[in-house]
Amino acid sequence: RPKIGWQIDPFGHSREQASLLAQMGFDGLFFGRADYDDRATRNRTKTMEMIWKGSVNLGRESWLFTGVLPNGYGPPGSFCFDYRCSDNPIMDDPHFYDYNVDERVQTFIRAAHDEAVGYATNHIIMTFGSDFQYENANEGFKNLDKLIKYVNAQQANGSNVNVFYSTPSCYLYALNKADRAWTSKKDDFFPYAHHPHGFWTGYFTSRAALKRYERHSNNILQATRQLNALANLTLRNDIFYLSEAMGVAQHHDAVSGTEKQEVAFDYAQRLSDGIAVAESVINQAYSKLLPKDSQSPPASTQFLCHLSNISQCLQIDGQERFTLTLWNPTIHPIVQHARVPVRTDYTVRDPAGQIILSELVPISDATQNIPGRTSVTQKQIVFKASLPALGFNTYYFEKKPEEKQNNQFKVKITHNEECVIQNQNLRVEIDAQGNLGHIVNLKKSFDVAFTSQGFYWYQGFPGNNSQSEFQASGAYIFRPLTPTAVPVSQTRS
Repeated sequence: RPKIGWQIDPFGHSREQASLLAQMGFDGLFFGRADYDDRATRNRTKTMEMIWKGSVNLGRESWLFTGVLPNGYGPPGSFCFDYRCSDNPIMDDPHFYDYNVDERVQTFIRAAHDEAVGYATNHIIMTFGSDFQYENANEGFKNLDKLIKYVNAQQANGSNVNVFYSTPSCYLYALNKADRAWTSKKDDFFPYAHHPHGFWTGYFTSRAALKRYERHSNNILQATRQLNALANLTLRNDIFYLSEAMGVAQHHDAVSGTEKQEVAFDYAQRLSDGIAVAESVINQAYSKLLPKDSQSPPASTQFLCHLSNISQCLQIDGQERFTLTLWNPTIHPIVQHARVPVRTDYTVRDPAGQIILSELVPISDATQNIPGRTSVTQKQIVFKASLPALGFNTYYFEKKPEEKQNNQFKVKITHNEECVIQNQNLRVEIDAQGNLGHIVNLKKSFDVAFTSQGFYWYQGFPGNNSQSEFQASGAYIFRPLTPTAVPVSQTRS
């Protein structure tokens, strides 16, 4: 199994990552991106490698040896041998007019000494490669073979540089054999910046819909895996399609939202295709799990409401009766409010057939007008669902007779006055801008004021990226035009 974390390009690192890898038995982690200011300090103090303490609570169980690579994940300057690069290859035939072994060797030795400055032992990792490289691997390794040969030959002339092919595991083994003490770090490598105006925090919110879809897809994947196991099925190959799509979506230019739009569409399509296959597995699992005994009728076909996030589920539109099966993938019982888009009011029954309390509420105009939403449903039923650990419950819906329908809504839209939501326990006050003002515990007469709570936005900096001072705000980097945030609205909508 893997023992080394190799995360050369993600845009910052949480200490939780160190804690998780340590708990999984990893020996070390290496990554390429660290804040420019932090990197400079570490390079100056020979602390590019450290013990990262991932959790105060877990202690040593969360400690992980961590190293920041010397040059991102690329080769030293002028030593890119990929066909896309313009650096000179190693020309070692003395008859060539462009023979360059002596110059190349001395330049490399200087680069090795320069990179070694920030490291505490006489071992360093020197990366050779970058984005899209090694398509012509022969060219790269031919030049590396020459470089290793001629650099090591200089040891006869007093050079202390010894170069060889290695792996992160072998490198970490050598550091361990050095038997030295290391400095430690307890916080995050966030936020990451590569210059004073280049803080990579824009991707925290870029392509929010794709981020949500990726998380939603993972929920389906985990539930499918569990159902496959509990139903004693052997459909791992079918689940692989969604597993593979999820793996691709974890790429640091996928879920981050920093890809081009066409690529984002492709990620979403792959997730959708994987979910479609997983849905078949879910059906087969429920066909075994839902019937209570051999005399029970076969379970009806199950389907997922893929557009429930926009309050749309066309399969149940206008149905007299339908069932809703909710799966709990956690290891503890949960209680949550379920929302089901419907055209009219329904009686809701629990798994025991008992009528449970439900409420018919309107779907907002903003949701109804979302582009692509084809449902004419204007309401949704909300009810409290209780689910066992690693289990499911089925709820039964039956349309109420016309005379018992509760289709009349009395909704008052207040745009310029305080709004109050209250029951016998709590009073919530919302100001004219839609911001939370107070929460009052009526039974204990306790008032919590939220004087600084609000919704604001920043205008992005419109730079051309030619220099640090002209850095634009975008998918990767968040840079506001001014430090002052603007309220989203002056009135509640």
